[in-house]
Amino acid sequence: MLQLIRHLLFISLLGTAISAQAGEVLRADLKACLHDGTNIGNVNSCGKVWKLKSGRAALDSDGTLKVEVKGLVLNDESTGQFNGTPDGVDAVAAAVICQSASGAAVAAQAEPVLLSKSGDAKIHAKLDLPACTAPVIVLRERYEGKIGGWLAGTGY
Repeated sequence: MLQLIRHLLFISLLGTAISAQAGEVLRADLKACLHDGTNIGNVNSCGKVWKLKSGRAALDSDGTLKVEVKGLVLNDESTGQFNGTPDGVDAVAAAVICQSASGAAVAAQAEPVLLSKSGDAKIHAKLDLPACTAPVIVLRERYEGKIGGWLAGTGY
């Protein structure tokens, strides 16, 4: 079993190294967060159920991060009139989470960008990103001026 895990890790690292040589470290679709308490890199998941019409993230080896989401809104009947809206989430911040020997953690994060009332946002940022193994990108909410849990992400 340990040998299988090492083999899978090697394949993952090899894929990351090959992508980095080509300039692209990650290109993936985003999915709405799981409403089951899934913590990614010490970032809590959403507190309500969310849905996402579409989302895409790309990270280049030079730290260029591009993220686009459409229709990132609540999908939770318990929110009443706010269902189908971002409610009080007025912005999102894209964070890159990297794996290290001590576990996964946020390695870099872009400044928040406004989230429209229909749940649309575009992020284009240049991050000072350290060497990163098995990167995952998450969109974190800004609610009442504070960055909180993740609402959408790659790689889970």
